[in-house]
Amino acid sequence: MTTHDEALAIIHARYGAHDGHRALHAKGIHCVGTFTATPEAANLTRAAHMSGTPVPAKVRFSNGGGNPNVPDYVADVRGLAVSWQLPDDSRTDMLNQTIPHFPFHDQEGFFATLKVSKPGLAGLLRLPAFLARYPRAALQAPEVNKILGQRINFFAHRYFPFHAVKWVDADGGSRFVRYTWQPTVEETSLSKEEAKQRGRDYLFDGLRERLAQEPVRMDLEVQIADESDNPHDPSDEWPDDRQRVTVGTLEVTAVDDDADDGIVFDPMRLTDGIEPSDDPVLHFRPPVYTLSHARRTGG
Repeated sequence: MTTHDEALAIIHARYGAHDGHRALHAKGIHCVGTFTATPEAANLTRAAHMSGTPVPAKVRFSNGGGNPNVPDYVADVRGLAVSWQLPDDSRTDMLNQTIPHFPFHDQEGFFATLKVSKPGLAGLLRLPAFLARYPRAALQAPEVNKILGQRINFFAHRYFPFHAVKWVDADGGSRFVRYTWQPTVEETSLSKEEAKQRGRDYLFDGLRERLAQEPVRMDLEVQIADESDNPHDPSDEWPDDRQRVTVGTLEVTAVDDDADDGIVFDPMRLTDGIEPSDDPVLHFRPPVYTLSHARRTGG
């Protein structure tokens, strides 16, 4: 089993170690906004940010890789991290990216992906064994490649956290849910040539231009698990016919150039009314983020 130190070493072997930057999602932009829950949300969880009262939020859009110098027109996963500022001055976080399904039962498949995806002979030599061990990843590859190749603005993507969490309501009733951030705009993907013409940082420039004119809005949706769904396995794909409920809207209002980029968005930083599943990837991630933060800040 990969240790947390080994995990960071694998990430750095794939993307390089860049002083002062995150190991993954190294190129990002901080924003501020407000989240307002729908009335349906309060019926499903007693979490403070789902009460319907507007709650301030810190938001970070990013490219997924660990190289902060990568041009935006390079195919990549995109990230959306949200940290709600709760009334008692605590925080609760959610980390999301644009790939809808995690093809592995645990974190080991992800690290194997990093090894085979590094350009060069070593990655090619590992590929046959990887495909034999992780056939689901091969089956999902066409969909994943299509999403990675989408050249649309940050706010036109759908975002997914992978992990299920348990929502507990005011009466103690509970249900497992998975989240999806739904965009409120639609865009047609640019070609790579068109994106290059817009510049190396066209996604970040586009976000600044949009926010200078009007807010970005994204709707938060939950998919509610059935008894036959496994919330503890991140690779378990729940059927499309499971109940879905829109539980709130995030309104991103401005870029925050003064934000502390040392902030850690932690998927296990939950709050009363939201409990973690036993998903091994969910529990593995926070110590790696803590280690990465300590190394990039000298802490």
